[in-house]
Amino acid sequence: MAVSNHEDGQPKEYYSSIEEWTQATAKKDTGQESGRIIPFDFGGMADFRAARSLEQQVHPALTPYRLQPSGGYLAVIPGGKIWGSTGTVLSADGRLIFELSQEYDSQEHRMLTADEHPVFRQWNSPYLLEVPGTVAVLSFCGSPNYYHWLYDVLPRYAMLQAAGIHYTALVMNPNPYGAFVEETFAMLGIPEAAVIRASPGLYMRPGQLLVPSLMMNSHYPPWTTQTLRRLLLPYRDLALCTPGRIFVSRRHAEARRIVNEEDVVHCLEQYGFTSVCLEDYTVAEQIQMFAAADAIAGPHGAGLANLAFCRPGTKVIEIFHERHIVPTYWMISNHNDLDYYMLYAKGCPNPAVPYTGLEDIRVDTERLRQTLDLAELNA
Repeated sequence: MAVSNHEDGQPKEYYSSIEEWTQATAKKDTGQESGRIIPFDFGGMADFRAARSLEQQVHPALTPYRLQPSGGYLAVIPGGKIWGSTGTVLSADGRLIFELSQEYDSQEHRMLTADEHPVFRQWNSPYLLEVPGTVAVLSFCGSPNYYHWLYDVLPRYAMLQAAGIHYTALVMNPNPYGAFVEETFAMLGIPEAAVIRASPGLYMRPGQLLVPSLMMNSHYPPWTTQTLRRLLLPYRDLALCTPGRIFVSRRHAEARRIVNEEDVVHCLEQYGFTSVCLEDYTVAEQIQMFAAADAIAGPHGAGLANLAFCRPGTKVIEIFHERHIVPTYWMISNHNDLDYYMLYAKGCPNPAVPYTGLEDIRVDTERLRQTLDLAELNA
């Protein structure tokens, strides 16, 4: 039976890394079971091929390299605590474990440092709820975003499955956007009753916490894409009749829209593309749409996370704001052996939009046409 204790004090210090936590706890003789780290193997070398493009200078983030995935683990934290609206992980001695609790500043559009963490600035003196057993933590600051849900939460759920350690509940962030969380819960057989939603009033100390490492700290290894395919591809909607060539529109998005989208769609239609808004489809339908496509084009955005479900050799054309290049979907294309192309678009500065990555863009349709020809997507 869960009971409430008087409030704990506000955390004042932090462990930067899980290694720092293990070293510190190993030196202490508290009479409590010590924590442990269970290594997790993400597999062999990752190879990344250069993006193909008409551009004279392709951004360095889209150029070839090799990487051995590392840094995967599950942390078992006896007496650890969970706090707040994003599921901050605290050690038994009340310190922030920053490596497992990273935060993003949506105003400044950057990751926060440990010193800037909300646990030091927004402490609300909550009552500590003590519960028995093991609670697993899958919270991540960006999880309301479809890409981050797929790549920063679901692979960590697979890590829990692989570990085989019994837990009584899962801590996850609330999801205010769309139905994709509930739909993937149903696919994976996760009952809502087993989920604890992070909230401003959450302050809980189970017998122990079980926390998988963050995918971003291991550079999103190919294992993440392989895992998503294993978990979700079996649930694609095979009954959906899908076009062979898809343009992923952002016309309903709040940012990064194509201002001349009508011209872009007209150009793409001549090459057999059909414009779709992914918000109109279930997750199962989106998976089927990408799994069945021969070619996919679109501006940089979370919907392209569905490239995880494409067949090898599928042609991809990603359109970037020329001053906002993020290699996320190039990375997934490499994981899946897709035929990836990119082109730059001009930003549309707006005094009301202080961050380049949120600006709308204008696409040069002639450059788009030349890129389609380069990809041998004949009209």
